[in-house]
Amino acid sequence: MSVRRQPSLLWRILVTLGIVTLTAAACSDPVWEKVEDTVGDTVPRSTIRSILVGLLAVHSLESLLVWRSARRRGDAGPFRWALATFVWGFPVMGRLRRSRKAEDMALEAVALADEALALADAA
Repeated sequence: MSVRRQPSLLWRILVTLGIVTLTAAACSDPVWEKVEDTVGDTVPRSTIRSILVGLLAVHSLESLLVWRSARRRGDAGPFRWALATFVWGFPVMGRLRRSRKAEDMALEAVALADEALALADAA
C-alpha cells in the first residue's frame, strides 16, 4: 500500500489560493487597496502580515518535526516529506503516520508468511 505525500487536489488548490492571496494582500500595495475597498478597514494590514508570518512559522516548525521524525525512523526521503509538509501543511503529517502504519502491517504480513512457510516445510 502506497501513501502519497500530497493531500487531495482540492486541498492543494485551496492552500495555494489562500497563501497567494494572503501574500499578495500583505506585500502588494495595489492588492491591499482593492482589499480595503472591498472589505473596508475591518482587518488591518498588520494583522494580515502577522497571519502570514505565523503561517510561515507554523509550516516551518511542522516540516522540521516531520523531517526529524522521518530521519530518526529511517523513512525514505525525509527531506521530501518535510518539503511536502512545508508546502501543504498538517495533512502530510497524517499521511506520514498512515505510511508508517502500512509499512508495519506489510512487515508483519511478511513475517507471518515466513512463519507459515517454515511450518509447512517442517510438516
